[in-house]
Amino acid sequence: MLVLAVNVPLVRAQQAPRRIAILSLGTSATTSPLVRAFAESLRERGHVEGRDVEIEVRFAEGREHALARLAAEIAARRPAVIVAPGTVVVDAARKASPGVPIVTLVGDVASAGLAAELSRPAAGVTGVSFHSAALDAKRLELLATLVPKGKAILNLTDSSARTGSQTALADTGRALGLVLHAVEARTPEEIDAAFNAARKLEVAAVNVLTSPFLNTHRMRIMKLAASARLPAIYQWPETAEEGGLLGYGPRLSAIYRQLAGYASRILQGARPADLPIEQPTKFELVLNLKTARALGIAVPQSLLVRADRVIE
Repeated sequence: MLVLAVNVPLVRAQQAPRRIAILSLGTSATTSPLVRAFAESLRERGHVEGRDVEIEVRFAEGREHALARLAAEIAARRPAVIVAPGTVVVDAARKASPGVPIVTLVGDVASAGLAAELSRPAAGVTGVSFHSAALDAKRLELLATLVPKGKAILNLTDSSARTGSQTALADTGRALGLVLHAVEARTPEEIDAAFNAARKLEVAAVNVLTSPFLNTHRMRIMKLAASARLPAIYQWPETAEEGGLLGYGPRLSAIYRQLAGYASRILQGARPADLPIEQPTKFELVLNLKTARALGIAVPQSLLVRADRVIE
């Protein structure tokens, strides 16, 4: 029997790219570099934007009330996974897209109600947690090196500050012999009012606590701190590179790369509940001497030697 071999072209169905949605409380100007870090990390894991994934971003531009509308827009696009940094952003995403896996970045997963243990994230949500209470207290300790003992420091906060941070700050302030004041700001106008209060309280420095809202408005805070000639410390090292005096914590761009790892594993079939919440392993102190000189601050050698990067 004669068998004829016939070459038949193999036709493969082109699978539509799967959508990754990023919902951000921030602005496009401040968040876009983080989105690029996220996309780059995805490429390193074999996901090419436009080929097998699409990344769609919604920016709330610092307006918390806009999150529900933007989350609804995302839900209508049927994403495979949503990246939602911050507790209020997670809440908006969960309400709009029940059942869609969510990757987040939060200060304290327990306070956010996402997990009792890092190894057991709540159904549908996983991501990175970064010791917000301990870091808020550590920043106070670093800032105190620029302030005479007995002086007052303002803790600038919003209502997302939890009991853990308040307790850690009080303990640290007491140990360092500082007078602490706390002012809450949830709108840009309230940030302005906080610095007016700082003048009346005669504080010597400002500790900007962990907050997605305050981070979104960090350029405004930096300008107000410069105008008031007050040293201030911020939650991300990148902020000192943008002109802030001090920044201490994990590098935010590195965390977005971690978030991309979660998104990649979810696209490959992993369930969020099976992906333990991670914590950053590297923390950086960045000191901007240009800003120190502009403020007329003499930086002690003890702080200079502790800095991972000094901007001359």
